[in-house]
Amino acid sequence: MPNILSVSVPSGLHEELDAEAARQKRSRSFVVVEAVREYLVAKQRDAFAAGSLQTLRDGLSMAPAERVALSESLWSELARGWQASKPWVIGFDTHAEHQRWCREGGGITR
Repeated sequence: MPNILSVSVPSGLHEELDAEAARQKRSRSFVVVEAVREYLVAKQRDAFAAGSLQTLRDGLSMAPAERVALSESLWSELARGWQASKPWVIGFDTHAEHQRWCREGGGITR
């Protein structure tokens, strides 16, 4: 059962709403509900984008060693309960070494 909500709108907006409802051959309530739904989705998208940007800024403000430690911690949490078929460790002294390793197959056996 839908909830009833009373909203006051300026007369000009009320007329535009009625015109849009008529254009869509829908009720005024339908148009308002769709507008509110789109507004809430946009706000959620904006909040997610702002959070993502803040996460990126926070990450970039960390020292490289801190980023690596955080990454290892997150991967450890993600992989909890998962066992590798055989343990291995790999390290790189430079980003260029890592890029070369990736270009050469990244340790993937075929």
